[in-house]
Amino acid sequence: MAASGYHRDQGDYADLVGQQIGNYQLVQLLGLGNFASVYLGEHHSDGTQAAVKVLLTELADREVEKFLAQAEIIAGLDHPHIVGVHEFGLEDGKPFLVMDYAPNGTLRQRHPKGTQLPLTTIVSYVKQIADALQYVHDQNLIHRDVKPHNMLLGANHQVMLSDFGIAVIAESMGYRVQKVHEFEGTILYAAPEQVRGRPRIASDQYALGVVVYEWLTGSWPFHGTVEEIASQHTLVPPPPLKDKLPTISPAIEQVVFKALGKDPHERFESIQEFARALERASRLERPGPGTQQPTPHPLAPLSPLPLKTSSSEEISSPRQVALLTYRGHTDRIYTLAWSPDGERIASSSLDESVQVWDALTGENVLTYRDNSLHAPAIVWSPDGKYIASSSGLLSEKVQVWDASNGQVSAQHVAHEGHSERVQAIAWSPGGKLIASASEDGMVQVWDAASGRSSFIYRGHTMGVKSVAWSPDGKRITSASEDKTVQVWDATTGGNIYVYYAHLDKVNAATWSRGGSHIASASNDATVQVWDEATGRKVLSYTGHAGGVTAVAWSPDGIRIASSGLDETVQVWHAISGKMISTYSGHSDWVCALAWSADGKRIASGSWDKTVQVWEVR
Repeated sequence: MAASGYHRDQGDYADLVGQQIGNYQLVQLLGLGNFASVYLGEHHSDGTQAAVKVLLTELADREVEKFLAQAEIIAGLDHPHIVGVHEFGLEDGKPFLVMDYAPNGTLRQRHPKGTQLPLTTIVSYVKQIADALQYVHDQNLIHRDVKPHNMLLGANHQVMLSDFGIAVIAESMGYRVQKVHEFEGTILYAAPEQVRGRPRIASDQYALGVVVYEWLTGSWPFHGTVEEIASQHTLVPPPPLKDKLPTISPAIEQVVFKALGKDPHERFESIQEFARALERASRLERPGPGTQQPTPHPLAPLSPLPLKTSSSEEISSPRQVALLTYRGHTDRIYTLAWSPDGERIASSSLDESVQVWDALTGENVLTYRDNSLHAPAIVWSPDGKYIASSSGLLSEKVQVWDASNGQVSAQHVAHEGHSERVQAIAWSPGGKLIASASEDGMVQVWDAASGRSSFIYRGHTMGVKSVAWSPDGKRITSASEDKTVQVWDATTGGNIYVYYAHLDKVNAATWSRGGSHIASASNDATVQVWDEATGRKVLSYTGHAGGVTAVAWSPDGIRIASSGLDETVQVWHAISGKMISTYSGHSDWVCALAWSADGKRIASGSWDKTVQVWEVR
């Protein structure tokens, strides 16, 4: 935990380590701010740890009364996303607060100035912060100092707000600075009415809107001296998000700019409504497609592939009809996986559940739920007995559970190595190892039984969307938002090849049956087939009218299926790129697909909340 407005000037600072404040012995300085220092304290009798905030100056009588009144209010707040205050008072004339100790620091420390965060991470943070602020607002209280410095990460990496109302004390003590680079303070996030000295409940929504703007772009909307920033908050519209993020959807920009309304009445009715609107907009966001061509265009023959040739009957493009439509989910489908024996399908959704169901009848076998705020990534074990899925509040963990009853497996220890959401999981063909890919830009390979990491692959510069083992289990390919697909050694993590040909983020990659080629799907509206060792591109399929979300090679190696934002699944010949069939039964984006083990059926999951199973002809 860092003190609000952290800086390194210690001119008026006296080190209190070793002294006792209230019932706590101060053992370590955690952070130093412009008007307070924060120490790690240990209770003199039972040794429990807490964070002790000590104001750096003595208060006048009137200020003491204000501090004690404010501290009593804060101590009465009880919410899982608010840092609890357990003790407060004055020690040798200096006011202090004893609070919950958040061992994982602040969101400012986790994401330093200039960091751009994935939208899903922002939505997760905002939901937790808004939940805390709504609780406070319902009691007619205002935080007054919403910023990343006051957002702490608890023991389970949950976000907790701190410093409720402390800005009032700081203002009364006359703390001001003129250079923003010396103090990333309240003024950067202050609503126009707060600048004028008339804060209200909607002021916290404006501040959170500035935080979202910063997380999206890596920069504050306004810059300059304190006076210049105050004037801009009051009079100047923020620079459009699309100027800094050309691909951002209008829906996201509309939500953020509504929260940043100059007039409090222009903003959302509540902070929680702002959070809900942001989440809804994030689900509607459709990245702009890249350059498109109307028909598939094979660039070169695929002669090195150990594939069969297709018959002429396969070169038609019939429309397919669903054999089964599964409607068990209440929100958009995220991913799906067919069991190795072909009898069951597991699907995950933004309704935060994994559902296992019969692939022939659609009958639900079980529903698995975790405490995650995201749709889980899922994968079956090679023997079909277990399912590994992302878990934890931010989906930063991977848990293995029994596919027959939904009980957490006693034979497998959860993996907790990631710091951001796990977006894809792959089980090694031999069943001993699991690879998990995360928004933190890393792929971790770990022991499926013990949960211990074997090694971490750090070749990507942005979040990793997909991970897949080669059929022989010796190599791994990973696809990323950094527009690359990378092939690397599954034993050592040594890089083998980086494929740079895509023009936009890569959503998925799949191996050919023989393991010599990879097909990768991108938001640039292409699926590209290339040699995994040399990177030679042998085919570029451009049949989709928009970004391609998923790709899967058929078990017989002859066909490739791809799905996209155009709401279709297209099956095409892996050698020639000629269309075989199109499935257009969905009414929204198709975001996931998988072949049955016998290659006769495909299951496709969509934002229309359904999974549809259909026969491939």
